[in-house]
Amino acid sequence: MKIKYVRCSTINQNLDRQLADKENYDLIFEEKISGKSKNNRTELQNMLKSLRSGDEVFCHSIDRLARNTLDLLTIIKEIKDKDCSITFIKEGWTFSNQENFANKTQELMLTIMGAIAQAERITIKERQMEGIKIAQERGKYQKAHPTKLNKLQLQQLKDDRATGMTETELMNKYHISKPTLYRYLRR
Repeated sequence: MKIKYVRCSTINQNLDRQLADKENYDLIFEEKISGKSKNNRTELQNMLKSLRSGDEVFCHSIDRLARNTLDLLTIIKEIKDKDCSITFIKEGWTFSNQENFANKTQELMLTIMGAIAQAERITIKERQMEGIKIAQERGKYQKAHPTKLNKLQLQQLKDDRATGMTETELMNKYHISKPTLYRYLRR
C-alpha cells in the first residue's frame, strides 16, 4: 500500500503543496501540529500503527516528518522494523531494510539533515522569543490569549459535546482550534 504522511505546523497553514499528488496514494495521514515531538502527533501514530509489511510511506520532506533528530531516526527505524520503506520526495531518498552502501551514505546525510531541521526549529523559536521581548518592551504583547468563548458559550460547548457532537463539529461551530477545544473541555 502507498501511504503519504503530510504535516504543517499550524491550523492556519495549508497542506496543498504536500497534497498536489494525492491521487497517487492509497491512504493519506494529515495533521496540523508542530513537528517538535512525535509523541503528541495523533495521525503520525495512527500511520505507524497501520503499517503492514511491504507498505511504502511517502513524505514531502524530512522536516515534515520530524524537527527532532532523535524522533526522525526513531520513526524511520520503526518503519523499517515493520519491513516497510519511507521515501522523502524532495530529497529523493528512500530508506528500507535493503542495506547497501548508498543507504548507509543516505543515513549519514539523513542524520545531518535532521540536525539541520532541529537547529532551524530552535532558531525559529529564538526569533519568536526575541519578537515577544520587543513587543513586551513596547507594551504590545499580551501573554494570555483572550478568551474566545464567554461562560454561556462554554456551557453550550459542553452541552453540545455531551449530545455527541464530534470534535471537528465543535471546532467548526465555535471557530476554535483543537488545542483550544481541549482546553475548554478540561475546565
